[in-house]
Formats: sequence, structure tokens, C-alpha cells
Amino acid sequence: MKFDADREGTGTAEWAEVTENICRGCANNCLYCYAAHNANRFNLRKRDDWAREELTKRSLIKSYPAKNGIVMFPSSHDITPFNLESCIRVLTLMLKKGNQVLIVTKPRASCIEALLNDLAPWKDQILFRFTIGSMNDATCFFWEPGAPSPFERLGCLRDAFEAGFKTSVSIEPMLAGVDSTLHVVDHVQDYVTDTIWIGKMNKTNLRVDKAFRAEVANIEKLQADDEIMRLHRYLDAHPLVRWKDSIKEVLARAL
Repeated sequence: MKFDADREGTGTAEWAEVTENICRGCANNCLYCYAAHNANRFNLRKRDDWAREELTKRSLIKSYPAKNGIVMFPSSHDITPFNLESCIRVLTLMLKKGNQVLIVTKPRASCIEALLNDLAPWKDQILFRFTIGSMNDATCFFWEPGAPSPFERLGCLRDAFEAGFKTSVSIEPMLAGVDSTLHVVDHVQDYVTDTIWIGKMNKTNLRVDKAFRAEVANIEKLQADDEIMRLHRYLDAHPLVRWKDSIKEVLARAL
């Protein structure tokens, strides 16, 4: 099974057949987070309490079966100092059964150092996909107030690449417009072995608190269809770039 084979479906289904999580809440506390929005919507966790991390029963599993397809870990939280030990233990169970694992994270240097060391025996079964939506510190801090800086993430990408792991970058969501996204591509492309995925910030009016209406309006302007088409013209021939479903929808409307 190839990590970036063509898949039907949207969202995580574009990347993997299986998703796994062992934690509720996320220290990144991203303003646009779909998991935080859904937890609040279904009365599982208040939105303003989402940054509180809590291990679930899934973190206690003693074995993991071989799965048919790519396993994405995690999909609704991040790998942080709080859950690092449990994440490594569960990832080791997955990998020992021969699973191909897509590790998706806004990487922290201390966590990546441990992952690279402890998971080295299975590096051929792993693809790291690091999310970097902008290279601007202030932009990242606004939208992702608890996450590492973009240059810390870039350093983690370089470390994983130099350690011989397969690497990928997700610019989803784009945290600004076309020029910002091109800037990210310029910074990361030399350390990517597989793909750079690009996607819009989705459902901002639903997921982002109404206190940030001006910022949401600006994002919608920066990521309007004509701007996405301009981005597509710049990058469509780039051998590493792949378009997420939100971009494909814009392209379909332009036909």
C-alpha cells in the first residue's frame, strides 16, 4: 500500500484507510480545529476547555492488529510532551504488526527527537507528515496559539529527513494567502521525500469563534476562488505538490 495512492473520500480519507487517536483535547488549541468544534457541538467537551489533554482508554491497548491500508496517527490531537510516552508505545504496537503508519503532527523538537530514536527500527513503514501552514511566527501564533513555531517545525522536518525517514508536509490549512503558501513550499521542499499537500481553511464561519469575524473575513478573501486558481497556476506542475479536496472543489467549479 502506497502512502499517497489515489483514494476516494475527503478529509482524512484522502490520506489513510484507518485513523487512530489516544487522547482527548489538544494543547495546540488551534482556532480552526474541527475536532474541538465537533466536541463542543456534541457536548463532549466545551470549546474553551479543548486545550486540556486527557488520555483515553485507547492509550492502554496491549496489542494492535495488522490493518488493510495506511494507518494515520493521530488525527484529532497532536503528539505532545503530555502524551509522548503513550504515543510511542501505541505506535510501536502498530509497527511491530507490519502496519504502514502515517504520523501527522505539528512537530515539537523534543517529541520528534524521541520518535526518531525510538521508531528507527521501523523507518521503512513510516511517513512523517508535518503541518506548516505559514512561515510567519505571528500568523501561526494567532491561529495555533499552543503549537510550536514554524521554524521549530521546519527544524523537525530537516531532522526527520536527515535521519532517513520518509517526509511530507501539509499546508492545510493555509493560514494566509498565495504568497504565504509559496513561501512555505520554498522553505520545505528540500526536506520532503514524498509530497506537499495544500488545502484551504475549511468551514471557518462554523469552526472559528465569532470574536474573530474580521480575521475569518480576511482568510476568506485571501483564499477566494480566484486566488486559489492563481496558486494552482504557480504550483500545478510542481512534482511534490498535491491538492486537498478543498482545492479540488475550486478547480471543479472553474471547469
